Formats: sequence, C-alpha cells, structure tokens
Amino acid sequence: MKSARWMGDALLAVNFLLGATIALGSLSQAEAQTPIKIGIISPTFGHAPFYIAREKGFYKAEGLIGEVIVMNRDDLILQSLVSDSIQFGNISPSAVFPARDQGLTDVKMIAGSFNGTTYSIIANAKFKTIESLKGAKIAVSSLQAGSTQVLKYILKQRGLIYPRDYNLIRAGGTTLRWAALQTQQVDGAILAEPVSLIAVEKGFANLGEASKLVPGYQLAGVWIREGWAAKNKDVTLRFLWAFHQALKWLHDNRTEALQILPKITTLPKRYVQSAWETYTKAIWPRDGRANRKGLQLVIDLMAEDGLLKKPVKPEDVIDDSYLQEIGADTGAK
Repeated sequence: MKSARWMGDALLAVNFLLGATIALGSLSQAEAQTPIKIGIISPTFGHAPFYIAREKGFYKAEGLIGEVIVMNRDDLILQSLVSDSIQFGNISPSAVFPARDQGLTDVKMIAGSFNGTTYSIIANAKFKTIESLKGAKIAVSSLQAGSTQVLKYILKQRGLIYPRDYNLIRAGGTTLRWAALQTQQVDGAILAEPVSLIAVEKGFANLGEASKLVPGYQLAGVWIREGWAAKNKDVTLRFLWAFHQALKWLHDNRTEALQILPKITTLPKRYVQSAWETYTKAIWPRDGRANRKGLQLVIDLMAEDGLLKKPVKPEDVIDDSYLQEIGADTGAK
C-alpha cells in the first residue's frame, strides 16, 4: 500500500513538474515576443513596408509584435514618439525641424522610408492651371507636413503665396484629403499615387506632379527618440532589421507583392502595379538609407521660407549607426 501510494504521489509530482515546465515554456515564448508600436500618417500605399514586415513575418522572426498605428498627422506622431507612447515614427523631417528649434534634439532618423514623393496637385475639373488656384481651398495633412511644404513651394514658383493667395485646410492623410475633395469640402488637394491616378480617372484635374517639379525630396523617414533607443538598443536593431527585410522583399518579389499589396492597400490591382513600379524605382530605399541630398533640399526650402530659426545639417538628424550595425549594406545581420 505504501509503495502504491508513493508511486501515486511520484506520478502526481512528475505531472506537476511537466505542467509547470510547459507553462514556463509558454510564458518564455510570450515574453520573447516584444510589442512595439509604429506611428504612420495614413494607411496609403507608400507605408506598405511597415505592413509587409508584419504580413511576411519579419517582425515575428525578430521576436516582435509590430502594431502599426494610423495617426493622421505628423505632429501627433512626433508627440507620441517623444512621450514614448510609440517606439518608432514615420515622420516628415519638415515636422521635426520646428520642434528642434524649440529644443527637441533627442530624435534621430535611423532609416529612410519615402526617399522621394509621388504627390500630385489634384483639383476640381474647373481648375486648368496651378495659377488658377488663386483663392482656392486646398486640403493638406497638416501645416508642417512635408507634402504641404512641397505644395507651397510649387505654388510659390507660380506666383501664389500662402496665406495671401489660397487657404490650406488641415484634413489628414491622403485618403482623408481625397474624401474632402470628393465631397467638395475643398477645391483641391495634394494626393499621393495611386490615389491621384484614381482621382484623374474620376474626372479631377492633375495640375502638377511633385516628383517632376521637386525631385529627390526626402519626404519622410523612420525616427526614434535617442533616450529610449539607447535603453532598448536590441529592440531598435531588431525592428530595423525587420523593416530593412521588408524593403528588400518589396524590391525583389514583384509577383507576390502584387498579390499581397491590394489586400493591404484595399486598391484594385491595376493601380497597385503602377504604384509598385514607381515606389521601388524612386521612393522606397532598398538599403534603408535616407537621402542626404534630399534632406538638404528639405532644409533649403524651409530656410527659404523662414521656417528655420537655427541652422541644421543632414548629419545633425540622421543616425546611420543602427543600419551599419545590422549590416544593411551587405545584407548580413
């Protein structure tokens, strides 16, 4: 009896230990998946790399749970980054520089994301030229956004000065600006491809393509807060590797990309194909690096408009050390 009772107790102990081991193993796996939050301005085609990193398992392979949060405005993304509500923000440099003037120097661009622009100035059909926009209401994402700076620069070249000659209406990302234009809340909007292509098909006028009028403009990049990144360097490197892998995958896998991207962007495949060609050729940097000349163009245009109180150089805000550490140039981690 004693032997049988001992054997029973032993089996219970073994079962308990096995259960504890399995539970601890599950807990360890859960802990290995680190949640991160990435702020973007809108769920448009250009932001596909952040979603592809999730869809293709690049975040997961690095032990990350990547949550992409649409925040509609650059200033909100920047505020969330500074407060550590998000860990990575895809932000226009033109939104960061004014904050630097006010003392915010603890943010750096660790990768390029939009190393160019696909924006077009789209307006109601009654507008035939850029000059005809005098007195018009034009939808923008925010007054500090890079797309807004591009718009103001193009209009200025045609003799239209803000706010003397036209009004800017803060409407949010491309999809929200497109909605405002369709519902006649505004006369025009600056829209990214492929939404601009859809607008033209629906009878709206394309008055000018920013890619031709302002080539090489560093529209946006991935930013971090240095204090947070220093304490979480491993997470920063893991995220950057996943993002870098997504960029490379988009360049190298055209056929599969054209199958996945319509689901992410909710756009018909015919638009996605054209957009993929444009973005892989001129917008998404395969190596993840920001365009220093393009950033200098941002600085020059802002200085020309009197928007910079203090001098700034590309090297003041770009930090390539993280890309170098993951071996982005060679593809070796």
